Amino acid sequence: MRSLIIILIAAIVVAAIILPQIFFVVDEKKVAIVTRFGEIQREVKSPGLNIKTPFVDSVTFFEKRLLNFDAPPDSLLTKDKKRLIIDVYARGRIVNPTLFRERLGDEVTAAARAAEIVTSELRREIASHDQSEIITTQRDLMLANVLTSVKPKLEEFGIDVIDVRIKRADFPGEIAESVYSRMQAERKRKADKERAEGAEIDAQVRADADRKATIILANAERDSSIIRGCGEAQATAVFAAALEQDPDFYTFQRSLEAFKEILAKDTTVVLPLSGFGQLFEEMRAGVDTATVVEGSSDAIARDESLLGEKCAEVSAAWTLAAELKIDQPDLEFVSIGAKTWPDQSLGCLGITAGSGKEIPGFEVVFSYSNQTHVVRTNQYGSLVKTEAYC
Repeated sequence: MRSLIIILIAAIVVAAIILPQIFFVVDEKKVAIVTRFGEIQREVKSPGLNIKTPFVDSVTFFEKRLLNFDAPPDSLLTKDKKRLIIDVYARGRIVNPTLFRERLGDEVTAAARAAEIVTSELRREIASHDQSEIITTQRDLMLANVLTSVKPKLEEFGIDVIDVRIKRADFPGEIAESVYSRMQAERKRKADKERAEGAEIDAQVRADADRKATIILANAERDSSIIRGCGEAQATAVFAAALEQDPDFYTFQRSLEAFKEILAKDTTVVLPLSGFGQLFEEMRAGVDTATVVEGSSDAIARDESLLGEKCAEVSAAWTLAAELKIDQPDLEFVSIGAKTWPDQSLGCLGITAGSGKEIPGFEVVFSYSNQTHVVRTNQYGSLVKTEAYC
């Protein structure tokens, strides 16, 4: 029994020593080179279990995946004699393991050799470009040229390079601070310029707004005075019509109004009856005199016509400006002409007229944004119709 155990243990030990010398496993991420006394026998690229001659053959494994060839940062001189600290790397894979094994031996040596080649080609390419081009516009083209130059050189070692990239491109420490200061000064100059332009635009906008506000207030004050005059003219016309209907009653009413103004509240006047009557008669005479307007009827008619034109123009301008949603000063007055409208519809179709009596009025023409707008009004601008309602 003891002998059997000893034999079993011995067999296990022998198997542990012999089997690794006979079999080897290739991972799917690796490629293997079988050598005999340093001479390459074969390549094994397919994953799986393989056999070799024990104690004679040896197996070397290489990566089938992409390899990074990282070069140390180096100070390189540009075309305009300025230095940049360039940190570059390349990526590639082993496509010819036999050639790779013969020329380089292992991956560490391959990484160092590839970094040297990439740095050398990059130095040559950077020497043909200015610093500003490398930093801004020409980087992709420069790296494409480096890849084109590096690719055939590394193919001689069984390596296929697929990409070359710059991790960073910095200024040397001794000039970085001055560069940053210059960049800050440039940004400050641009910021000051933007602020100055903004302040200029702000001043222009404010000045334009103040100008428009002043014009609008002045026009509103002017137009309000005109509108009050129009109202007083209409009131005078109403009083005149009342006077024509019953002059005696109108005179009596004006006399009472005069007494109301003269005799304040809680005022007692003691006069003889004859004197009171004489005062009453004098006030009536004064009212009669005050209601008489001196001057020819033609002058009065002309003044009323001019006042009517102005009233119509003001009412038409404000109504049209509100309809167009613009400021009233933006409208440009073109012309005004006297019209006689058939009724209160002012000649607009589809509007029910309040009366069949003819109404004197005006047709006012304005211009805005190269377009003409026509507005219809009655004599004093109390009734206005724009194009939108006609």
